[in-house]
Amino acid sequence: MTIADPVENRTQDRAFPALHVRPATGWVNDPNGPFWWNGRYHLFYQHNPSAPVHADIHWGHASSPDLVHWHPEPIALTPTPGHLDAGGCWSGCVVDDDGTPTAVYTAIGDSVLDASIGLATSQEEQLRSWRKHPYAAARAPQGLDLVGYRDPFVFTVGGRRYGLVGAGLAGGGAATVLLYACDDLYQWTYLGPLLSTQDPVAARCAPADIWECPQLVRLGDRWVLIVSLWAGEVLGRVAYLVGDLDMTGGAPRFTPAHGGLVDAGRDFYAPAVLASPERTLLWGWSWEDRTDAEVRAAGWAGLLTLPRVLTLNPAGRLISSPAPELHTLRGTATPHVLAVRDKPQTLDLPPGPLDIEIRLHSPQRHPTTLALSLDDKWLTVTIDPATGHAELHRQVQHPERAARNATAHTTGSADALDVRLLLDGSVAEVFLPDGVVFTERLYPTTPTGHASLHLRGPEGTQAVITVWQLQTPDAC
Repeated sequence: MTIADPVENRTQDRAFPALHVRPATGWVNDPNGPFWWNGRYHLFYQHNPSAPVHADIHWGHASSPDLVHWHPEPIALTPTPGHLDAGGCWSGCVVDDDGTPTAVYTAIGDSVLDASIGLATSQEEQLRSWRKHPYAAARAPQGLDLVGYRDPFVFTVGGRRYGLVGAGLAGGGAATVLLYACDDLYQWTYLGPLLSTQDPVAARCAPADIWECPQLVRLGDRWVLIVSLWAGEVLGRVAYLVGDLDMTGGAPRFTPAHGGLVDAGRDFYAPAVLASPERTLLWGWSWEDRTDAEVRAAGWAGLLTLPRVLTLNPAGRLISSPAPELHTLRGTATPHVLAVRDKPQTLDLPPGPLDIEIRLHSPQRHPTTLALSLDDKWLTVTIDPATGHAELHRQVQHPERAARNATAHTTGSADALDVRLLLDGSVAEVFLPDGVVFTERLYPTTPTGHASLHLRGPEGTQAVITVWQLQTPDAC
């Protein structure tokens, strides 16, 4: 599924993914504007084609008919000297503007604070060429002392079109999502904040100085606002807020009821959604967790997660599940049973990429630990069925992050917990019950490598494991 010919990269760098969308070299961060057009999915992403560093940001582009076979496309947007995006074409979305695919993006000028909403259109069936509009569709509202203004997202409700922009007020005032009317996509009208951390539910569930990459989607009869948390100049995790959209005042106002984390892992940020009447898909950015010297030597940084389907369970919790199209990558299933008797049990794994389904049984619902080892690196998940507490621990490259375990709460049936693990190069996507997901990076350290699963728990603990080696499809 990788969108350039990465054979040489994979041979030399076992950390390079085979199935996750990214080009063979350069920098990748936020996914942008997932879009369905003329029978193909189009996925854009932040990209520096020249080096594995965050600079000179373009929009990269890949397309697919089925979420499995991805084709590399020409770069969609490039910073233009003298234009409002001379400093970079940053995150945004793509919308169908009365039959014209239109990129709505963050245009960066002389600095990050010199940001506006830029537009570019494509008249080509395959969206391989784009023409920029010369003027900004919107700029930061006057009278607001903002420390951030970026990442437009466009949605429609009640027959009207609205735009969201992520922002934050100076002096720790509030992380904010700004709301615009934009029936005319070329002329946005500011309507005030959609929501900010002055709301107590938002402050508790999504604390931040800036909310980045706001995404608003309807799931069933509720609305879900997704925001990426920037706090103290640090990219944090990604939160969701479930609530209602009130239209009685003539403009949308979002009232959150509760929230949580979209992904509890440490290597997931800035997701983008593609909503349709049938389902809502999501991709996120997984950054690198190795040293700058290792990244420079590898020549690449960042990747996009595998596509996930978003739903709400009956309790209103956000559930992320791997897109079912990924099943077509599976080869022959290999079943295994690990049973703890007098010592922990180990299962050696075949070469990746892998799709692994695990059903854990624990006597008296005692805590059970499932660990993935890759060469000398470890990723450990401990689940306590009695309390619903799940804790992930991973050996990390950066000492200051070594003590930052990831935690979440999950539940299962009275006698079993289901876990799904997608492993591709250096990225592990771990799916637990109740929508708990951990996206983590675990780097191979030898040319050939060895991966294995380890089960620990009280005597009688059992894991029924099915392993599929995933096929690498040709691009199309």
